Amino acid sequence: MTDAPTAGADAGPQAGPEAGPQAGPGRTERAVNGVLLPGFENAVGPDGVRPDGVGPDGAGVPDWLADAARAGLAGVVYFARNTPDVATTAALSAALHEISPDLVIAVDEEGGDVSRLEAADGSSLPGAAALGVLPGGAISLDAGRALGRVLAATGIDLLLGPVLDVVSEPENPVIGVRAFGTTPDVVARHGIAFARGVRSAGVGVCGKHFPGHGATTVDSHVGLPVVDQPLDVVRARDLVPFARALCPEGVPDPGQAVRDQGAPDQVVRAQAVRAEAVRAQATPNQVVRAQTVRDQSRLDAVMTAHVLFPAVGPAPASVEPAATRLLRELGHDGPIITDALDMGALRQLTGSVGEAAVRAVEAGADLLCLGLDPALYTEAYDTLSRAVASGRVRVERLEESGARTRALVAAVRDRRSVVGAVTDAAVAQQALAELADLGAAIADAVVHARGHLVPLAPDAAPDVVDLRLRLDHAAGRTARHVQTAIAEAWPGSRDWPGSRDFPEALSSGLGLDDDGLAVLIARFTRYGVSADLDRIGTERGAEFPDDAPREAEPLVVITREPVPGSAERARLEQLWAVRPDLVVVHTGLPGPVEDWFGTLSGGGPAVVVACGTGRANAAAAVERLRGVAAGTRAEHREPRQ
Repeated sequence: MTDAPTAGADAGPQAGPEAGPQAGPGRTERAVNGVLLPGFENAVGPDGVRPDGVGPDGAGVPDWLADAARAGLAGVVYFARNTPDVATTAALSAALHEISPDLVIAVDEEGGDVSRLEAADGSSLPGAAALGVLPGGAISLDAGRALGRVLAATGIDLLLGPVLDVVSEPENPVIGVRAFGTTPDVVARHGIAFARGVRSAGVGVCGKHFPGHGATTVDSHVGLPVVDQPLDVVRARDLVPFARALCPEGVPDPGQAVRDQGAPDQVVRAQAVRAEAVRAQATPNQVVRAQTVRDQSRLDAVMTAHVLFPAVGPAPASVEPAATRLLRELGHDGPIITDALDMGALRQLTGSVGEAAVRAVEAGADLLCLGLDPALYTEAYDTLSRAVASGRVRVERLEESGARTRALVAAVRDRRSVVGAVTDAAVAQQALAELADLGAAIADAVVHARGHLVPLAPDAAPDVVDLRLRLDHAAGRTARHVQTAIAEAWPGSRDWPGSRDFPEALSSGLGLDDDGLAVLIARFTRYGVSADLDRIGTERGAEFPDDAPREAEPLVVITREPVPGSAERARLEQLWAVRPDLVVVHTGLPGPVEDWFGTLSGGGPAVVVACGTGRANAAAAVERLRGVAAGTRAEHREPRQ
């Protein structure tokens, strides 16, 4: 950060990690900061070691962030590096709120495959897909409330969830089990219940990814997804969960006119009817109750997707004014938050995070998510400041967004006060333990076996092959919680590919490409390295010195997207052909299981349907592998749909 002001802007720092402002922030500085949500690296790591010259306090707030917070920064987004445990998280939140009481602390804590507070060991909550298997919304309400208590106790203001995407594309590379289901009704029902639970604990919620990321075949982290479908299809499928989540129960739905392809004036009339219904309550108590229902049913914020809907407008929704208008027509009057502006979809389109930030503001966004690198904050701040100086962006426009964010903060602070939420490490630990109990009960109810499963013996040494090919960018990696749980249950297990008992050459050079799979098939079928594998190289025989045939150990295969015709499916078919005794732990969507596995020869293998890959899912999957039937825990049980 330099001391010189951006050209043409109010006196203030060029944002960055080097130094803070020398004078009080000017109007433009506060207005620009008021739309930014950066990530950051803790100045103090999980080991308590503080880098020289970085960090004003023991909680790990870097100097550049403290300066920005004092100069009107809207908020921050926590990543896994910030939240190694709930005690560290609570201390960090307390330090940030001491610097700036109005700072919004947000986090992606969806449960299941996406966790920041429990990134190292896996989430205690099975995730949206597992919740969506259960009828009704009672368990989703309980799950949201339990998670909300953890978030509140760690000082987090805003959950970047629930995911309201309807997964209509089975090969969706980024949503999958992050969604509650494949139909608008299931997603709306569970998403609303989950959001209500989180809010009841004193935390705000942000529905995502508007207008919908469920029909995509491209991950917006790496490229630009396009949903080239008619607007009436988008309205009837993707917009329904958002419209219903934004509407209070018991009064007319402002989104219904949109879903019925009504004109904007119809939407306005519906909103007026809704407001009048609340105002016309007979007594003050009834008004309060109606307002409470409204408060619990609404989203505090909505996140837009880096997805192009040609039927909506010519640009991705996060930088498309027509998408913003559509969202406002649905009744949303709170902040509109972009997905992270450093993701590949926008980088390819705009060329820089700074230009993406300006275009997002021009489109009507209120809060701009940024990644961990302080340089992203610097770039967004400087480019927006120049846009104000040139007249491209009005400072009043930024201040309007700041007002929406301040209203959100005030609502969340009031909510915390009503429920008595406090930022406290001990309270957070207790809330996390309660979340783990609930999560284990939910996972026990939904994780189940398909087909005839022969339990693994206690002294087995199973081979575990991970056929998942694509990196999960939302989760940050391809999670290995299933392998970890299997290794704890059967210490003699071997991972392929993996770090335990894995030949160095195979791990570093061959991996599980086609040649690597051929080597594994040779091993699993006890043929050794045969002449058929000469193309790999005879030296690979040295990797398996125990050439003497042995009795085959159980083979466990992990899948996520074994769609017919896909590479993952082809590899599964190869293994199934030579090992008809294999068992699958499926971590992807539960709905298509019969289509994906029942179409294999002979009706396919036994499948443990894990509904995700969080720690709770993995633990329940191991119980199924042991032969323990689903639903053995009495708490929170509901029949599967």
